[in-house]
Amino acid sequence: MNLRTDNTSVDAKKSWNDVIGQFDIQPLNKLDQSSSSAKHTPSPASRQLKTPALPPWVIRSAVFMTCFASLGNIPFQSSKTLTNTESASLFSISIETDDFQGVDRDNVILANSESFQFDPEFQELPLPQRAIETYIGHQVVNTDSQWASYTVKSYDNPSNILHKVGLDHSVNTLLRNEEVKTVLNNLTRDNIVRARSVNGKLTQLILASSYNKAYVVTPSNSGFKGLWEGKWVEHIFEIRQARASFVIRNGLYFDGKKVGVPGNTIRQIIKVFDWDIDFSHDIRVGDKVTLVYEEVFHDGDKVGSQHLLAAEFINKGKQFRTVRFTRDDGKSDFFTPTGREMKRAFIRTPVAHARVSSHFNPGRFHPVLHKLKSHKGTDFAAKRGTPIMATGNGIVQFKGRKGGYGNIVILSHRDGYTTRYGHLSKFTPKLATGTKVYQGDIIGYVGSTGLATGPHCHYEFRQNGIAADPMTVKLPNSLSLTPHELASFRTKAINIVLQLNVLHRFAVAELNINSATGG
Repeated sequence: MNLRTDNTSVDAKKSWNDVIGQFDIQPLNKLDQSSSSAKHTPSPASRQLKTPALPPWVIRSAVFMTCFASLGNIPFQSSKTLTNTESASLFSISIETDDFQGVDRDNVILANSESFQFDPEFQELPLPQRAIETYIGHQVVNTDSQWASYTVKSYDNPSNILHKVGLDHSVNTLLRNEEVKTVLNNLTRDNIVRARSVNGKLTQLILASSYNKAYVVTPSNSGFKGLWEGKWVEHIFEIRQARASFVIRNGLYFDGKKVGVPGNTIRQIIKVFDWDIDFSHDIRVGDKVTLVYEEVFHDGDKVGSQHLLAAEFINKGKQFRTVRFTRDDGKSDFFTPTGREMKRAFIRTPVAHARVSSHFNPGRFHPVLHKLKSHKGTDFAAKRGTPIMATGNGIVQFKGRKGGYGNIVILSHRDGYTTRYGHLSKFTPKLATGTKVYQGDIIGYVGSTGLATGPHCHYEFRQNGIAADPMTVKLPNSLSLTPHELASFRTKAINIVLQLNVLHRFAVAELNINSATGG
């Protein structure tokens, strides 16, 4: 290394010991005999230097602090190639270690200053191939839950339900509590039951008849073993938004389940888009589904799912979208992003899976009166007691007995439409004149009251009092929101539509994702 000073010639060479001699640093240990001939002799100039007045440790500390200050911003786990000056300065720090004892330091620095590079092990890492899976803003999902959960089936009884959550030893004592027994008897299909035990002893039992309220049972504070007390508690469950996007490859249910979409949420998708898509014949491989829905959690455990909030279905290249919205009257339904209701204003048949026994016919020969009499409706034959649905949203205009109709319900709808349901065996309890009903609500049951030869429902569809064939008449589009509801819908739908826009990009790229993907 060529070093220039004011009191030496340009070609004068200083050894490592010459340099450290200026700072009163002890020279290196003597080299072995094989390398003694290569050792440099201190120059006269260096021998003439006097020892500084400051203590040696102060000067040494200053030197090392200067080195570290100059090197503090260098990323040590980096693949950067240092300049000659940087590499020489950096390397001079590590030379003080025992690994370099007996080595000519000038040669070491010269050999490494030209192309000094860190170990290849310290290379820049590539980005991960997929997003990190996290839940942001929510309690961490339980990985070691103490709860046992069970979803009630239609055939369950109280004893069976308690056995399903591991309470074999507490069945008798729990059922001796009349209130607990009553709540268990009132549980219906898809209700949630949860039990937590510590060291084999039941500490809490939750009987959830809905996600809004649950009956919580705990050991009694009376001190008597086997006694229980319970109370109704609201807001015991946490509702979180979940998102998913998937491409149909093997079937709607199969591919949806693959990304974690619950079965009841998929059924909601079918029900909403059934007006526009024939799910029996129109579904194709490559169709794309995106959705935003609600998942239900309790104490960190996912225990179920609730409402579909928004969805997009791309079927054979055509895009369909829907957003859930609650009207001013508290009834929730699905609408297009522009505010048009997804379903039509009416369905054609009031009885599911019924057979048409007599069509609309103005010149029909009446089978009971034995004369020509206009048949202004369509008869749907079904077993006595089969439920009859309202075909559209409306208000009960009349409920009771009316001539040849027998027991009849007349509904009044918007824009001058009315519908009639005759020959009922009985009415739905609490149905009364002025009651508001919605499409699909049960209003009565199939019978043969009035002039009827067998159990069936006589259904009429009228506009401004004029009867039309309900099987062929052009049904009106869905009834629009009121101006106030439409303004509220546009405000509330902004966020959910933006989420669909983001999910749409994943769908187009044919990437299957769920709510655990990304942050």
